[in-house]
Amino acid sequence: MSVRSVSQRSWTRVCAAAEGTDEVTAPDAFPLRFVTPDPEGARVWDVSVVIRPGEIMTIEPGVGVPLLQDVEARLQWDDAANRGAAGAGTAIVRAGFRANAESLGLIEADLRFVRGSVAGLAAELGPARGIGLSDLPHVSEILTDVDAMLSHVSYSVGRLTQLARLMRREAAETGAVPREELDALIQQGDALSNRVEFCIDRHRFHARDTAQQIATSDLNIVKIFTVLWAILIPGTTLINWYGQNFEFMPELSWEYSAWVQIIGVFCLAVIPIYTVKRAGQLR
Repeated sequence: MSVRSVSQRSWTRVCAAAEGTDEVTAPDAFPLRFVTPDPEGARVWDVSVVIRPGEIMTIEPGVGVPLLQDVEARLQWDDAANRGAAGAGTAIVRAGFRANAESLGLIEADLRFVRGSVAGLAAELGPARGIGLSDLPHVSEILTDVDAMLSHVSYSVGRLTQLARLMRREAAETGAVPREELDALIQQGDALSNRVEFCIDRHRFHARDTAQQIATSDLNIVKIFTVLWAILIPGTTLINWYGQNFEFMPELSWEYSAWVQIIGVFCLAVIPIYTVKRAGQLR
């Protein structure tokens, strides 16, 4: 484990020496989660924060969270304007909100891709053929990833907003950070929460729409087999009937027996199809 102090000891970072080290926690730790954009999607970091009078401590996994390393560098660069623990906490919250906003941008791009893929495929195939799961192999995977990322971002925004409220209480005692700045930061967190809720609603809509279209495609396949069954079952019944080898079958000697049987099978096949079509189930 490595310990280092930054920004005139108002912020202490506690980092594990290597990746995979058991997480270090404190009894009064405040849990945080950072979601940072990544070329492959996003990375999730769980951090514990301990707030004491005049000091803030972050307990980080591995060699530290890159996002907090950037915050540390900015605070050291602006060390002349040191604002104590409240200033360090405010910088951490602001950086977390910025990362969450970038992650939400990736989520919204994925949702637009899903909408465009489904709409484009529906226009290409037309109403004659529904969309099957094999037509959109990546949509289900993308929606699953978006659901997991939204869960992480929602939790992260909620915890960061709560930390901003704690920093406002800390700043009220020291006066290091103007209350207006912290109020604006909390409003930013509330706006991000609303944005997350909107993305969740969009995700649910696209997931439900995609599932409905796939279900409609499966239903169309069932309809095809139903129509085939309606066509074939009368002839099958007739074959089974005359395959019994009865000893006495007087209708076979009738001149119009074959025509009556053909017309009867045709009527028995057409009537169910007409009934289903009239009910609107063949569209």
